[in-house]
Amino acid sequence: MTAVTTYAYRARNQDGQAVSGTLSAETPEQAASQLRVDGLVITGLRDASATAQVEADVLVVKARQRARRVRRGDVVAMCQELGVMLETGVTLSEALSAVTAQAKRPEFRAILADITDEVCGGMPFSEALARRPRLFPQVMTSLVRASEASGTMSGMLLRIADYLGAEEKTRRQVRGALVYPAFMFGTGAVVVLFMMVFILPRFAKVYEMRAASLPGPTRVLMGLGDFVSTQWAIYLPVLGAVALVMTLWQRSEHGGWVRDWLKLHAWGLRDVFRNLYLTRASRTMSTLLAAGVNLLDVIAICRSITGNRVFNRVWSGMEQQVRDGLPLSRAFMESAEMPPNVASMVTAGERSGQLPEVMEKIAVFSEERLESSVKKATTMIEPIMIIGMGLLVGAVALALLLPIFKMSGVVGG
Repeated sequence: MTAVTTYAYRARNQDGQAVSGTLSAETPEQAASQLRVDGLVITGLRDASATAQVEADVLVVKARQRARRVRRGDVVAMCQELGVMLETGVTLSEALSAVTAQAKRPEFRAILADITDEVCGGMPFSEALARRPRLFPQVMTSLVRASEASGTMSGMLLRIADYLGAEEKTRRQVRGALVYPAFMFGTGAVVVLFMMVFILPRFAKVYEMRAASLPGPTRVLMGLGDFVSTQWAIYLPVLGAVALVMTLWQRSEHGGWVRDWLKLHAWGLRDVFRNLYLTRASRTMSTLLAAGVNLLDVIAICRSITGNRVFNRVWSGMEQQVRDGLPLSRAFMESAEMPPNVASMVTAGERSGQLPEVMEKIAVFSEERLESSVKKATTMIEPIMIIGMGLLVGAVALALLLPIFKMSGVVGG
């Protein structure tokens, strides 16, 4: 006797509404037959048993691994191609099939193939995107959902492409500003470590043969170099433990709060991150409001994309004030994190009924200030890093030169 299996299904009823559920049957064909008898049009049917669930979980893990290898530029190109094809009258399923066939990266092609199958099976495009939040941000799924309701998906996809492209440009600017000082510091540390471990010990051998005493700075660096080269079994576990503790602390609520507070108040970083958050939020608000998304949903999405606990408190306060019936401009004016000129522009936008256009102008304005603050931070950090590296390398060089100045006396002795 054939064992009875539980099947999960997705279907549409006679009114065209999407329905889902489970049923028991001996075979998939028998399950499909039962659904057709009930007047349902099947859009998806799978084995819901424990073994099938494990296989589904494996597929989810593989999908997440593929998503990590997909670049944001691939998503931007997909939106542009879909928008252009939909504008010319191509259906969404046909456009997705064409984009899937043209995708260059195999990981992205596999993801697009899954999305195409889901859309062809009756799933809304926004829902298929929402199932992959690691690859498609929440703002994108919200805009697609709004365009599905209003029938403006072609234009919305082109707007999404512009939005994601601008976001990627902003991300590269900030990443470049942070990578440069880290690279300079790492280079200086490697140079000093090389000199301490490989150069200084050779001078020590010369002095040991002549029974000469090394100068004080040289002895200090020699001791440090000897410790680094011979006592690694002690300091490496200690450094690893410190790094682990710091990582766990940063992931905690208190540690994350301190880190985010420093981003907004530390010298040389505050202007960069304040303009970054303002650019990202105003651009998102402009795009969502223009698409007709509810203001409370817009604020919730802005809070989710900011990525800063301190700044998120601003959005939480705005959400509460809007729920209480206060205008958005009032919340902007009462926030200490929002510049006064931005609050004034939001007030003008609300009065004129052109808030999406005003938020777009704020995004352009804050993006220009972001570029200026990144250049300013780089200009300030560069001489500081050069001076710091010069002093550090100069101290090691001095420790090398002091014995050389005494070399003639040592050799003559």
